[in-house]
Amino acid sequence: MEHVNYSYLILRWFSLVLFFVSLFFLVVLLFRYKKSEMGPKLKLQLLAGAGILPLLTLFFSDQTLLEGMKDDKFCGSCHTMTPFFKSITNPEIKTLSALHAQNHWIREKHCYTCHTDYAMLGGVKAKLRGLRHMYVFYTGQGDKRPKLYNPYPNNNCLGCHGGAIKYEEEATHKEISGEITKNEVSCLDCHGPSHPE
Repeated sequence: MEHVNYSYLILRWFSLVLFFVSLFFLVVLLFRYKKSEMGPKLKLQLLAGAGILPLLTLFFSDQTLLEGMKDDKFCGSCHTMTPFFKSITNPEIKTLSALHAQNHWIREKHCYTCHTDYAMLGGVKAKLRGLRHMYVFYTGQGDKRPKLYNPYPNNNCLGCHGGAIKYEEEATHKEISGEITKNEVSCLDCHGPSHPE
């Protein structure tokens, strides 16, 4: 049975309701504005209709988008990402991402978990990188296959594996732990590819 994220659904519907309330409020005010003078009451209504309600709508719709972008289906909804999305559920594919998803080493939000930096603005940066991918794709400035703009950071792997007994006891990891920590050697050099070519 598929897990339903009710907080996301509530935020999505709430942002839609706020959008239509804002739109209704602005239409009503436009008709009233033509028929009346600018009094303090109308100024307050204009502030609410043209300022406060749209800002609330923007806030909640952005929260909805930030929450929605964590879902694998969101990533797979773009046709250039479909092969990546399908590869994590195909049992015949044994890439790093597929193994993590199929074996439930990452329980949910596979794409988001691996591709979001673990910092305060990690989610926002991931969203901006996704928008950049879209821009490059639709303006024809790059390959049809999205590529990382920077080398994949080992910290994204170490967020889960660092400190784990199996990782720490591995002789190769011990030998090059400094290089791994400094990103001088990529985890993907030994454990890749992460996605099908």
